[in-house]
Amino acid sequence: MLRNRTLLAVSLAVCASYTGIGMVVPVRVLYAQSRGASLAIIGAMASSYLISNFLFQYPSGWLADHWGRKPMMILSLFAQAILSAVYLWISDPVMFVVLRFAEGAVAAAFLPSARALITDAVPSAKRGEAFGIFSAFFNIGFLLGPALGGLLAATGYASAFIGAVIFRLVAIVIVITMIHVRIQTSQEAQAVARPVSLRTLFKIALAGAYILTFGDFLYIGFDISLTPLWMHDHLGAAVTVIGFAYMMWAIPTIIVSPIGGRVADRRRRSTLILIFGLAQVPLYAIYGSANTFLPVIIAFVIHGVVYSFMQPAVDAHLASSSMAGARARIQGLFSAFGLAGGFVGATGSSLFYVLNFRLPLYTIGVAFGICVLTGGILVRISESRSNASTRTDIGNVKPEEITTIHETI
Repeated sequence: MLRNRTLLAVSLAVCASYTGIGMVVPVRVLYAQSRGASLAIIGAMASSYLISNFLFQYPSGWLADHWGRKPMMILSLFAQAILSAVYLWISDPVMFVVLRFAEGAVAAAFLPSARALITDAVPSAKRGEAFGIFSAFFNIGFLLGPALGGLLAATGYASAFIGAVIFRLVAIVIVITMIHVRIQTSQEAQAVARPVSLRTLFKIALAGAYILTFGDFLYIGFDISLTPLWMHDHLGAAVTVIGFAYMMWAIPTIIVSPIGGRVADRRRRSTLILIFGLAQVPLYAIYGSANTFLPVIIAFVIHGVVYSFMQPAVDAHLASSSMAGARARIQGLFSAFGLAGGFVGATGSSLFYVLNFRLPLYTIGVAFGICVLTGGILVRISESRSNASTRTDIGNVKPEEITTIHETI
């Protein structure tokens, strides 16, 4: 699959970009504190990023469908590089909130375009493997970024932000030199220009994927707001152990995601979603019941493996259910639903955490299980309808037309 130039280029660009994003994760809050930011300001920084990223997902996808995926990726990366540099000149703490809002807006233009490019370049039968490879590179960036950022921060906070700028520029070079987008045919141009109804954007196949990513991001909301506090204050984990725990999640996903993608191309995707999605629910019960960090780290490894068999199936299903003229918009909506789940997870977890630190994890496990059941069943229904439609159409056409009909469905 890596012989597919577009897939390789997008994966490398995403890896470089998210290495840059990850480099400032360990230092952003500390840097803001050093410039006088209060806890309220720091909380507002996180909220402003999530809100703006949510708001700009669909508009960015619309622009990518009409203007082009490659220009939107370049514009997003360039704007991200500039905003990373702006941190070095901020002295007013309130400006950190404004800056995070701007970062969320420009970042929203990157992933929908990248994922739509993969969908454009890879045939449906191989999209599971393609998104598995994409996920592996994505996680490599998140693994390398914080490690490099922590090392550079030892020489001063500014070094991490400068490193983030450099990696965004590297990503731009990769996109410009390695991604060659073919000129649209007149039929494809008409498909993009044609209005897309809400009913089309929220058909059963897509609604199932939206519900799944909403449930998936519930824990991410807990993760970005409370995981370090939970592990440090209640499980006795030192900062180095917390960093190690994140590695134990990332490494299995890097290794297993391409395998999970190949399985998703050979098995019914709804089955993988339901089996490996529901297999994650008991892990949340383990997290909530843990009194020390060791069982949590072991569960992180298992969780990373199980997740790597579910997520490529979700990604491949979403890509195969997206119409050619609205792929970036659909990817934007998919990301927006995930961000909404993250916001609900962060807000709800904070409220429950005050009552009992175990309560958010139990609640997320139940909510995630409901989302997997609901979304997985909708995916299964859409697959059954698609198969039935394919059988009906094949009975009425010549053999050479079968491939075309299958791709259209």
